Amino acid sequence: MKAKQHTLIVLLVFVLSAGAALTLLTHANQKAEQAASEAEDGSIPLLDVTTATLESVSIQYGGDTLTLRPSDDGWTLTEDPAYHLDDSACSTIRTALAGMKARRQLEAQPGEDYGFDAPRLVVNVSAAGERTTLTVGAENPVTGDVYVRREGDDAVYTVDAAKFRCMEQTKAELFGTFSPAGITVSDIEAVRYTLQSGETIKLRSVSQPTEADSTTYQTVWQLTDEPDAALDTDKTDALLAALASYVTGQDTAADLSACGFDAPLVTAEVTTADGTVILTYAIGTDGYYMMVSGDSSVYTVDGQTVQALCLTARQLKADT
Repeated sequence: MKAKQHTLIVLLVFVLSAGAALTLLTHANQKAEQAASEAEDGSIPLLDVTTATLESVSIQYGGDTLTLRPSDDGWTLTEDPAYHLDDSACSTIRTALAGMKARRQLEAQPGEDYGFDAPRLVVNVSAAGERTTLTVGAENPVTGDVYVRREGDDAVYTVDAAKFRCMEQTKAELFGTFSPAGITVSDIEAVRYTLQSGETIKLRSVSQPTEADSTTYQTVWQLTDEPDAALDTDKTDALLAALASYVTGQDTAADLSACGFDAPLVTAEVTTADGTVILTYAIGTDGYYMMVSGDSSVYTVDGQTVQALCLTARQLKADT
C-alpha cells in the first residue's frame, strides 16, 4: 500500500513538473515570438525624439553639412539663414526621425563591413536638450535595411532604408520654390520694363465694360504711350505671369558678373497697391537669373520666363 502511494506521489510530482516546464516553455516561446514580431515591425527604440521636441537636425551628405532648424515661421538653414527651404521636405525629415525604431540589434562582428568607414549619411539630432548621432552605413540588398551605429553604443542596428531616403538631398534639392517678389498677376497695376537695347515699354491696366452699355467690367492692358493700340492678350498674359512666376533656385553669395547682371536682359518696375518692386533678369554662364530690389540673392528662373519679358512694344501688338 505504501509503495502504491509512493508511486502516485512520484507521478503527481512528475505531472506537476512537466506542467510547469510546459508553462515556462510556452511563455518563452511567446516572448520569442513577440520579440521577433517587434523586430519585424521595427520596434527597437533608436531615437527618443518627437515632432514637438526636435530642435535641429544636422545632416552630412554628399560632402556637405546642412543643419535644419524648425520655427513657427517654417524651417531655417543654419549655414545659410537667407536660403529658402522647402518646408514640406524638412517636415518629412522630422517625421522620419520622430520615434525612429530599428528592426534588429546586432553584435558587431570583427572583419564585417557595415559601411561605417564611408557612411552614406551622418545625422546629428538635437531634441529636448539631448544630442544623438547616427552613422548610416551600407544597405543590405537582401533585406532593404541599412546598418546604423549610434554614437556611444557598440551595437549595430538595422533600419528600413526608406527612413533615410528623405535625408539624402542636397542643398539645391531642399530649395522651396516661391515668388521672391511676393506678387501675383492680379496684384499688378502697371509695368515699366527696359530691354537690353535700351527700349522702355510701359503698360497699365484699365477697366473697360465688356460690351457697350454693359455694367460688367474687365481688366484690359494698354501701352501707356499708345492706349489705342490693340495688344496680343496671350503675350501680355504671359508677360504678367512671368513677373509673378516662382523661382527654381537660390544663391545667396553669387558672382553677379558671372550671372550676367553687368548687362541685364530686362529690368522691370512692377507697381501694385503696395508699391513698386524692381525685377532684374540676366543670362549667365549656367542659365537665366533674376534679382529683386532689396534682396541680395540671385534666383534661378526658367528661360521661357525671360523670353516672355523680352518683347518690344511692336511685338506686343496684336497685328505682329
